[in-house]
Amino acid sequence: MTKQIVDNNRQAVPDQQKSDNPSGGAVLAPAQVTDYLLENPDFFVGRDDLLLKLTLPHQRGNAISLVERQVALLRERAMDYRHQLAHLTENARDNERLFERLRLLVLSLLDCNDLVQLVDGISDSLNHEFGIEFHSLILFDQQSLNVPVRSVSVRQAINALGSIMISGKAICGQVTEDKLDFLFQEQAQQVCSVAVIPLNYPLGEPRQLGVLAIGSRDKRHFRASMGTVFISYLGEVLSRILARYLQS
Repeated sequence: MTKQIVDNNRQAVPDQQKSDNPSGGAVLAPAQVTDYLLENPDFFVGRDDLLLKLTLPHQRGNAISLVERQVALLRERAMDYRHQLAHLTENARDNERLFERLRLLVLSLLDCNDLVQLVDGISDSLNHEFGIEFHSLILFDQQSLNVPVRSVSVRQAINALGSIMISGKAICGQVTEDKLDFLFQEQAQQVCSVAVIPLNYPLGEPRQLGVLAIGSRDKRHFRASMGTVFISYLGEVLSRILARYLQS
């Protein structure tokens, strides 16, 4: 077997290693044995006696057989897979609950008869259904509307929010203090993380309708690594409904 392994690897063995073997045979480097076993994973098939003789030091100092070690590793790997599956399952449940709340919000917005009902419906749902601590709906260039919502110019929003407005895409995470001041005004000091949703409707004029900001006291509640599928969907639905009132 020794000759076969050496031939398969075709790797010369240093003289110092040869001299260390009292029997005079070539001493194999660990890397050679590793390469051979990787290339021949079925080497131990039919060599049960050899498996029983092989031992590995245990963390507690006891020796265990190679088979026992393999079984232990497989159990550890299976445990890791179970933890991953449990995590994925819990995420799926969270997403299902979030989707149901979002579905109810969309249906309630579709039932609104005017802009006042729409603004009230958004506020009520975010507060009670989603448990949002802070939220701010800002409309662009709608000072003449008699609704309880803040209105600013598009230019003011672009100057304050910069790339968020230019990209037109929802973002999550932490933003600078000046952005917090613009979005939440007197509540800005209490907000540590945000989701910002530009409200755009490209099929009408004006295309940029406003921005919806959602805030939390927990700086890890909204993270840059979070997905934005749900909040982007909310923004798309809200934009289309707003367009019916603002572009008519």
